[in-house]
Amino acid sequence: MLIVRNLCASYPDGKAAINGVSLTIDDGERVALIGANGAGKSTLMRSIMGLMPAMSGSIEADGVTLTQNTAREIRKKVGIVFQNPDDQLFMTRVFDDVAFGPRNFGLPEDEVKEKVDSVLSQMNIVHLRDRVSDRLSSGEKRVAGIASVLVMRPATLLLDEPSSFLDPRARRTLIKTLLSLPHAMLIATHDLGFARRLCSRVIVLQNGQISAEGTPDEILGDEKKLEDYGL
Repeated sequence: MLIVRNLCASYPDGKAAINGVSLTIDDGERVALIGANGAGKSTLMRSIMGLMPAMSGSIEADGVTLTQNTAREIRKKVGIVFQNPDDQLFMTRVFDDVAFGPRNFGLPEDEVKEKVDSVLSQMNIVHLRDRVSDRLSSGEKRVAGIASVLVMRPATLLLDEPSSFLDPRARRTLIKTLLSLPHAMLIATHDLGFARRLCSRVIVLQNGQISAEGTPDEILGDEKKLEDYGL
C-alpha cells in the first residue's frame, strides 16, 4: 500500500509544485493520474521516490515512512518508470540495464543473473537480453525499462506517460503487459483511452492539487469536465 498525506513540494525556484496532496493506492490497484501539462504529475512521482524533497507531509510505502535514512528502502518498495525510456536505459546491453539495480544493491553476480533472466522471461523479452539498448524500438525500450524496475520486485510502480513514443501495436502490447502484472500502479498519462483500459480509479491534478477523483466513467465520460481540467 502507498499512502501520501498532505504532501507539499516546490520547484528549485521556490514556486509551489505540489500543494497538500493526499492519496492512497491499495495493493494491486491501478490508478490513473491525469492533468494538463504543468499540473504536477511528474513532480508528485519524483517526490514519492524521494528524488525531489518534500516541504511537508509524509509518504509511506508498505509501512515504511520516507526519510533521508529510509529512501533506499522505499526505492525497493516503489519503482519509477520515467517518461523517456532513454533516461532508464544507459548501459550498453539490455542485460546490464536490468542488472544495474541488483548490482547497485551489492547482490552476488549469480543472484543478479537469476533475477535478470527471470524478469526478462516474465516480460517476454529474453530475445533482447544481449541487444544494444539504443538500437531498440520505442516499444522494446519501454518494456526493457519496466523490466529494469521490476527486477527489484517493488510492490508499487509509478509510470510517467508510459504510452508516449509508442505506435498503436506497441501501445496494445504495453497494455497487455501491464494488465498481467499484480503490482499497484500510479500511472501519469495524457492518454485517456489508455487510462480507461487499465485503471479502476482516476485522479485529476490541477495546479498541484487534487481537484477530482472517481471511476473512469465518472471522470473521463464528461467532456465538459475534461475541458475544465484542461484536457
